[in-house]
Amino acid sequence: MLYKKFSFLFVLLISFYTNCYSQNIAYANLDTIVKTSEVGKKIITYFSDKNNDLLKKVKIDEKDLRLREESLISQKNILNPDEYQKKVKEIQIDINKLNEKNFKKLNNINNEKNIVTKSFLDEINIILKEFAETNKIDIIVSSNQILIGKSNLDVTDEILNLVNKKIRKFEIKK
Repeated sequence: MLYKKFSFLFVLLISFYTNCYSQNIAYANLDTIVKTSEVGKKIITYFSDKNNDLLKKVKIDEKDLRLREESLISQKNILNPDEYQKKVKEIQIDINKLNEKNFKKLNNINNEKNIVTKSFLDEINIILKEFAETNKIDIIVSSNQILIGKSNLDVTDEILNLVNKKIRKFEIKK
């Protein structure tokens, strides 16, 4: 009887330890996947171009305002003081309006970028779930959260290939 109890306890403990250590863990670098995938590169390029276009427009507007300011300064001695102050205030108002307009445009670009990036990450998350299920991986951890790990547990390249295969058409709504 004692032998049966001991063997039952032994089998129970072995199965418990086997279940505890049977988790399959992998890690991936999500930043690398986003930055080097084909769609990720397109998203980065799109928003970089938008920022550059905005910067060019800002420089043009800034140059126009400086020309107006220089013209006004050259007319300082010709204009009466009230008229000069009135024109100075007009230029200051135009500068403030321009700053507000550019700030709104930049915020719109950043908001659009956040929405597009979130949507892209949602698509990647679906692929990560499928990858984990097909490869019987219990946990996929971000490599940013790991100090050191075996290189055979790194699945970044495999996931990057899947992202490039599965996400072909990703539209940025304009």
